[in-house]
Parts: sequence; structure tokens; C-alpha cells
Amino acid sequence: MNRWHTDYLAHPLYRPVRRFVPALPTWPRQADFDDLLAAARAGGAPLPDALRFVCALEPEAYYEMHIGATGEVPTRPQNWHDWFNALAWLAWPRAKTALNRRHVRAIARGETRRGPLRDAATLLDECGVIVATADPALGQALDDMRWQELFIARRAEWGRRIAAFTLGHAVMEMGLTPHIGWCGKALILDVAPDFFARDDASQLSQLDAMLAARLDDDAFLPRPRALCPLPLLGIPGWWPDNEDPTFYDNTAYFCPTRRAKSATVSA
Repeated sequence: MNRWHTDYLAHPLYRPVRRFVPALPTWPRQADFDDLLAAARAGGAPLPDALRFVCALEPEAYYEMHIGATGEVPTRPQNWHDWFNALAWLAWPRAKTALNRRHVRAIARGETRRGPLRDAATLLDECGVIVATADPALGQALDDMRWQELFIARRAEWGRRIAAFTLGHAVMEMGLTPHIGWCGKALILDVAPDFFARDDASQLSQLDAMLAARLDDDAFLPRPRALCPLPLLGIPGWWPDNEDPTFYDNTAYFCPTRRAKSATVSA
């Protein structure tokens, strides 16, 4: 499925990136990527000065090292994965920059073959969904994989005291063809109750700044298990079938098995 379209934007999964997508009749070319960045900068996005999406670039250095040294993000033309990566940079400029810094630090220490720190950063970058919650009990229900409580008993809290914001560009790519079994990796951030009264741009900016500050501390998110599995089709409003409570009886998807305990909630 490589036909250019923007039909996907109606889904809540794409709420963080929706405002950055231009009205293009076909796949973006280099000039379109340049215009995309210019528009985001004009709108106040705190992007690195040197950042540029460079089509068909094949760097000699490690991907992350090349970005860190030059600001150039290798971007394959007519490629959904790289298109959504570009949009993620626009929506999460501080967090994406902090993720790149984390990779650069780890590589400088010798973690060239990927260790737990880089694996965790990559998993967040590819599959991450930031879950903001004003009620620690909701975050704990997610961390404990108590799906009936999270999605049925406390369903009315979604959008009022808990919400999901997509960061991972692989998750965005998979969202083009959603299927049972589709999961993201959730990182829970505690927010104040008034967070949910703000507009989308303000919410995203706050989460972006919070996440970037934490990612600059290598003690935060030290390994992949620090991220929670999140069955994305279970989020209220994300899949029509979940209006029926029996949808959540599928224990192969809404698995009740607890992974190894980890600290995933970050205030």
C-alpha cells in the first residue's frame, strides 16, 4: 500500500501530527520536506537549527551519529515509515532531539551494537505512545495490565483524566492497516488535572518538554521493560468494535499476564 493519501488523519492516533500535514497531491519531494520544516519553524516549533530531512541520503556514519553531527535526517522517498518519522520530529522536536542525544552518548560510551539503553530509546522512538494521566491509579491500572478496569470501569475518564499521544513513527505506519494484536509501548507521564482543559498544541508542547528533560537523564528509561504494552484498539474512540464491552474478552489481545515489574510512571 504505497498510494499517497491523508485519509488516516481522521483517526485519533494521528492527533499529534495532524496540524503539520500539508495538502499535497502526491508524495513529498525534497522541496516539500524543506517547506514542511520552514512552516513548522514559522509556527514556533523548537526544532534544531541544522535539522533537515534529506531525501535518499545514505550516511557513512551510524544513523544517529550522522543526525547528531549534521542535523540531516536520512529520509527515503515514497516511504511511509520515514514520512511519519519526519512528522514525529515536527510534533515532538524536543523529545526527538533528546532521543538522538541519548543515542550519541551511548555510542560514545561504546554501545555501538545496541544495549538496553539504546534498545529502550529505539523502542520509544518507533513504537512509543505517551500516556498522560492526572490520576496515578489510572497509570497503575495500565502498568498492571488491568484492561477491564482501564477500558471499561473507568472508560469515562479517557479524554478527561487520561489520554494517549502517539510518538512512535512505526506505530503511525502500522496505523494505516490496524489489526487485532496491534500494540504500542506506553510511557506514562503524570500531569495536573488542568492539563486536559488545554488545547492540543499546548498539551503536546508540555509533554514534549517533560519527556525531553527526562530523556537527558540516562537513569530514566534504562531498558525496554520500562515501557508498558498498550493494546491500541482498546483505547476508547480508537476502534468502533470496542464500544461493545465483550470486545475486551479477547484475552489473546488484552493479555492479563503481567510482565516483569518496572517503574513506568514519571511525575
